[in-house]
Order: sequence, then C-alpha cells, then structure tokens
Amino acid sequence: MAVKPRDSVFTTVMWDGKSSVADFVAHLERLKNHAGRLRIELPSDLDSMVAKAICDLGEGMEKTQRQLLTISYSNSDNLVLTSRPLPKLRSSEIHGKTKPLHKWLGDVTGTKHGDWKPYLDARDDAEQSGADISILVDDFTIVDTDRASLVVIDEDGTAYVSDSKLGVDGITNQIVSSALNSIGIPVMKARLNERMVARCEEILVTGTGIGCSKLVTIDGEMIGREKSLIFERCRDILAQHYSNPNTWTNMCEYLQ
Repeated sequence: MAVKPRDSVFTTVMWDGKSSVADFVAHLERLKNHAGRLRIELPSDLDSMVAKAICDLGEGMEKTQRQLLTISYSNSDNLVLTSRPLPKLRSSEIHGKTKPLHKWLGDVTGTKHGDWKPYLDARDDAEQSGADISILVDDFTIVDTDRASLVVIDEDGTAYVSDSKLGVDGITNQIVSSALNSIGIPVMKARLNERMVARCEEILVTGTGIGCSKLVTIDGEMIGREKSLIFERCRDILAQHYSNPNTWTNMCEYLQ
C-alpha cells in the first residue's frame, strides 16, 4: 500500500538516550501545527503519551548517549518512537547540490508528513554525486533542504531565512536565529534567490541532526568567504544550548 502524506506526522528531537529530550515544547507545538495542516486529529493527552513512551524506552537503554529520536503519530492512532545515532557529519563544512522541490497539493508541503521518501531520495541523489545535502529549489529560489534549514549571512550584516511556506520551519533554525539576534545580527525572512546567494558572506545549515554546519559549495561553486566569521560562533552557541540543563525536559518528571 502506498504511503500517503496525510497518513502521519512526525518530529525528530535530540534525546539523551535515557529520559530527557531537548526543546520538547517547541517540537510538540510544531507537531501539533503540522498535524492541523495534515488534518490529523491528535489525542488531547499526546504530550503525556509521548512522555510515557520516552520514559519507558529509556528504561531499556544500557548506555546513555545523545541520539536522534523520531516521534511519529499516525492516523491509525499509533505513536511510534524510532531512535538512531547522531550523524558523524555534524556542525562541519558541507557541500550541497540543488534539486527541484517535490511538492504536494493542499497544505502538505512544508510539514513533516507521512510521505517522506522524496526527501530521502533527494539526500541520496546529493550523496551519489559526492555532495552532503540536497538544496531544494522552487521558482529559482532556495526554499528548503532534504533535512535542514538555511540561514544566509548577507554582505550587509543581515541574516536571511526563507520566507516560503513550502519549507519546513526548523526548530534548530529558530535557536540559531535567536542567537544571531542576540549578537547584533538581525534575522529577516526573504526569497533566497541566486542573487542573494551570490553576494552572501556565509550560509549556515541548521538542523537537529546536522547541528550548525557551513555550506561551502553549491553544485561545485564556492559560496561566500573562505574564512568564516559567523559559523564558528553559531556552532559554539548551539553546543552551549545543548549543554544548558534548561534545554532538556525529563519525560519521567513531566508525568508527575
């Protein structure tokens, strides 16, 4: 049976391998928002369901180390948790390859939905070419990637994120954008077109799995300055974010 986009909704969180996840409230809010767009009715006690499932999952873990944990809820009333190791390629310099964005009808595109294979295929296409990430383009504008969001640091000292509703709203992108604002770099929404990319200083790639990475080439062409001005600082800020105890929610305590 073919997988349909409105079959399920998901989010992928940072998990400590035991009982705590990072940025739980933000992930839960996005999950609910995307479920609404996908017309998936979530149970009123979803937060408690997720907390109990993670608490139970952590009890069976022998080693405690940070992992990625995908939380998925389907129309068949199934809550599924799937963990995997953090990728080796994280918070580093990476290479991108452009690809047309696969679009669905209605309000589906831009959500974390059940038919995720086109994004996985886009990633595989990039890696088959020797790149690390697929840069998804629509109407001559970058709107998303296969698993992360972009922040373009312009030559005028402003940071830009995509204004397209076709891109997934990244939790890590929100964290990095807030950090940029705090160090005096305003963050604005705009069309990330070829002209903006050509004149940029740096492009940051942000995501729960990929961390805060720097995009150094697109389709083999160098992007921005060779010497980073913002990347290392944002990478360190994100590391500090995950080191902050307030970032984490203990799921077992959440149930009490």
